[in-house]
This record gives sequence, C-alpha cells and structure tokens, in this order.
Amino acid sequence: MPTIPFADIEAQVGETHRTAEGLRVEAGKVAEFARAVRDPAPIYTDADAAQNAGFDAIPAPPTFTRTAAFPRYRPEGIDADLGFDLGFEQANILHGEQRYRYDRPLVVGDELYGETTLEDAFQREGRRADLTFAVLRTDFYDADDERVQSAWNTRIETSGAPSESAETGDPLADPDHSTDPLERRDFVQYAGASGDFNPIHYDEPFATGAGHPSVFAQGMFTAGVASRVARERIGLRDLAGFRTRFAAQVFPDDTLHVALDATESDEESENDEDYAVTVKTGEGRTVATGGVTTR
Repeated sequence: MPTIPFADIEAQVGETHRTAEGLRVEAGKVAEFARAVRDPAPIYTDADAAQNAGFDAIPAPPTFTRTAAFPRYRPEGIDADLGFDLGFEQANILHGEQRYRYDRPLVVGDELYGETTLEDAFQREGRRADLTFAVLRTDFYDADDERVQSAWNTRIETSGAPSESAETGDPLADPDHSTDPLERRDFVQYAGASGDFNPIHYDEPFATGAGHPSVFAQGMFTAGVASRVARERIGLRDLAGFRTRFAAQVFPDDTLHVALDATESDEESENDEDYAVTVKTGEGRTVATGGVTTR
C-alpha cells in the first residue's frame, strides 16, 4: 500500500505540473530509441527515406516521448513522481496502461515541453493484493505552444509482487511481427534509450528481492515493439491514437508476437478504435492488448 493516506493522493487529482522542458527530438536519440524497440525502419535513420515518405525531417517512433523520463528534462523540483506525492513503493509499481493521442508526428528538430495532470486516483481490491491506481496525462507542446500529443500513464501500486496470471491460450497463428528470444540486455538497452531506470528491469537481486521470478521487460518496451506494427500497417501520418494495456510480465527468453486486427463497426460500442492489438509470447501467454485509432 502507499506510504501516505489515500485521501492525500486523491486530494491531488486535477493538479497540473510542468514536468518536462527542453525535450529535444534528436537524430541520434531517435535512431537509438528505434533500435531499442526493434524497429529498423529507414525513416528513423535516413533523412532521404523520411523525405520520400513525406516527412520534412526524420520522424520519431510513436512512443518516443517516454524519453521525457530522463532527469535532464525535468524542471527543478520535479522528480520521478512528476511533482505528485503518490507514496508508491518503487518495487511494487506496475505500469497498467499507456495511451497516446497524436496531433501530428514528432520530427527531428522539435523541442517540447510537457505538462502533467493527475486525472484520477482510485483503489480496488485485487484477487491477491490491494491495488492503488493513478492516471496521469501529459500534454506535450512544441516551441510554438502547439500541442503535438497527449500521453496517459496508468500506474498501479500493489501490496506486493503480483502473481503470474496471464491468460494462456493458443499462440498467434499469423502474427504481423515476431521477435527473437529476448535477453536481459534488451531491457538494459531500452532503459538507456528511454530513461526508465527502475532497477526491477535489470537488477536481478533487486527484482527477486521484490518477489519477482527475475528481471522483466519494461511495459513500454512491449508497447514499443507493438508500435512497429502500427507504423507498418497504418503509417505515422495516419496514426491518431495508440493504446496498450499490460496484462503480464515479459521475461528473458520470451518471444513476442504482435497482431493487429481490424475491429468490427458497432454503433452501440464506446470503443472507437479501428484496430485491436494483441501481444502474446510464443507459449500463448497474453502479455498486452490494446488498440489503434486512425485519422
């Protein structure tokens, strides 16, 4: 449970803090980030390829603003909790869901600032642990004060390490993309590219001491791998929204298989996503689901 009363967390709902400044979209960082999420698209490294694809400069991958986590982009007094006093224990934090709304693609040369609002906070009783949720929305703006994207991050603090409860079924028969078996160095590489330095993803004694079987992938690593399929099938210019809900941990030696399937139109449904995203391991464990919205 959080180290502060839940009422103190709830009282912060609606507050907004400037949480990122001088976030530069640089060619080297774009290339590094694309490698870390295993997307070899030439548009991320070659200015001519980007121009041929209709961009004025090299674009950034869909989840690139995760790099706002680097301390150098935080204004004075803003820490990893983005200015909010949540009282979450680092070893017990899970990333429940990440959602993006894109006003336009980011390109090399952009310089951004971010403002984060605590949109919601609530508690639920889980099957094995009590859960506290915090939903944070960060709006990113360019040098002209034009919003370029919004990112929603749902954090979950548990009363202990979660037990493996992933839905296991048939492996994806015809995935749009598959990875090789993952290694610990993949998680380290993603940490270096994204700024997500939670030791639970690369420090084995820390991870096992917190009750996990081993280190495991950052949720946003999985989201980045899935975003490659959205880029391939939809294209960055037509990508209006991207969402991933993290269902289970991804461990070393797992393979990831991603499928993007068109959703059926249903006037009674509140879901306006055009494609459903499914990420499974080779053994058929569902580790993430989500959706894609097009323009």
